[in-house]
Amino acid sequence: MENQKYIDEEWPYILSLMPQNLELLCESRLALSRRREITNAADYLRLCMAYSVCDMSLRQTAAWASAIGLADISDVAVLKRLRAATEWVGSVVSEWLYQRGLTHEVPGRKVRVVDATTVSKPGSKGTDWRLHMRMDLNARRIEQIELTGESEGERLDRHTITSDEIILGDRGYATSRGIAHVLHAGGHVVIRSRWNLDLHTQDGHRLDMLSLLDTLGPDEIGDWPVRLEYQGVQYSLRLVAIRKSAYATEKAQRELRREARKKGRTLKRETLKAARYIVVVTDMPKEELTCIQVLELYRLRWQIELMFKRLKSILGFDRLRAKDDRLSQTYLLTKILGALVIDELTGKALDFFPWGFRLPASSA
Repeated sequence: MENQKYIDEEWPYILSLMPQNLELLCESRLALSRRREITNAADYLRLCMAYSVCDMSLRQTAAWASAIGLADISDVAVLKRLRAATEWVGSVVSEWLYQRGLTHEVPGRKVRVVDATTVSKPGSKGTDWRLHMRMDLNARRIEQIELTGESEGERLDRHTITSDEIILGDRGYATSRGIAHVLHAGGHVVIRSRWNLDLHTQDGHRLDMLSLLDTLGPDEIGDWPVRLEYQGVQYSLRLVAIRKSAYATEKAQRELRREARKKGRTLKRETLKAARYIVVVTDMPKEELTCIQVLELYRLRWQIELMFKRLKSILGFDRLRAKDDRLSQTYLLTKILGALVIDELTGKALDFFPWGFRLPASSA
């Protein structure tokens, strides 16, 4: 197994990359309420990674643990330990992201990221489940992992919104219904917009977003007041946009053409044109979030999407083996942690900018 090196000869180094409060996180999540055989958080995490990152079966995991002297434990006991580890592993993933700068503090606000990806169950050749993730950035933990049927799409109104929290989401969440759901509940949005999102100008006219975006020059950030209407209620928003670099534009358009060919679809001219820009809608006032801060906050959400995509190629994230719900969650969360570890070991930068260049610090 290619990934087994991470839990064998490279384990001391892997462990050194983990959050320093690994044991405390384990205790706070009650992951080790009974310290028999597995007596500390490091060994517990190693067991989780053997099952998930190395894709060992429960029996293989038990045999491996016994062979290296980690624990004399049965496959049934391994199952119980893994099922109890879900919340703890989620908190380790979030702490990893936090300690590497992938958070953005907004005073007085809770910031949550919502995202989703597809997963296939054992033996399936298609898409069976959709994995929905909700991360609380302020508490530095993944607060929700939900597996639903594939037909359960990305929707903001599937989430309960609390007053004053900021929801970050990608274009799949950019619907009038979803944004209105968040704002009506007293929450706030930083959502990447689709070019055809139904928005209006301040004087009530339908917004021609692409024509507006064409007015942007290189390195210029647009920040325009717009309105969204849903079921007779109007909401005031800001449309924040930046033109991508030539390289980032070419890359995005190439991916769009590839996806269209794969699915046998005709690619719209407007979609290709919109690929030149990053466009974000938010209701946050400029006094709290400048246009640069809006884009930086969105950049964090984009990094989590990128992590999802790498999971499928690096660790076979889309080939879910477990059928038990709690075991599935531990398996998936440990896959996420494994991908972060591999990312760091291979030297991939965490400060990638989806628009292709670093924003000037002096811009407002």
